[in-house]
Order: sequence, then structure tokens, then C-alpha cells
Amino acid sequence: MADSEYPVDRSVQFWTLADPAQGPRSLGLVNPGQPLILPASRVGDVESGQLFELTLEPPGGSPADRPTGPVLFIGRAVAL
Repeated sequence: MADSEYPVDRSVQFWTLADPAQGPRSLGLVNPGQPLILPASRVGDVESGQLFELTLEPPGGSPADRPTGPVLFIGRAVAL
């Protein structure tokens, strides 16, 4: 993300989705170009195939309890 540019009037928000029945869960806002450290307790148990994504949201983050903006980056957890 360090080499990408984002509009100053938008926020980048980090999400995860382990169980589609429970819906996505915000892991917080991201400052592009800055390291992000999340305590394991905030992320919770991670399952193989669990979705993680960064979305472009209104200032301060999504106004809903789900992503509303375009997906910037997306990935899934894999078991090693």
C-alpha cells in the first residue's frame, strides 16, 4: 500500500469474513504507508480460507457494519 495513493477525503478500512452467516467484521482503519499491528485477540481465530480485504470508505470508515466502498485489496488465509 505504501506506493498507492488514496483520496484525502476517504478512509481505508480493514475487514475480515470467517463465517458468511455472521457477516464481515471491521478490524479498523488503516493509515496507508504505515505499519498496522493488530493484537491476536482483535483478529480472533483465523480459519483456512478466511477472507481479508481493504476497502475505500467514507471519512472515518463505513457508515454500516459492512464494507460499502470498492475493494482495494483482497486475500484469503491459507493453512501452512
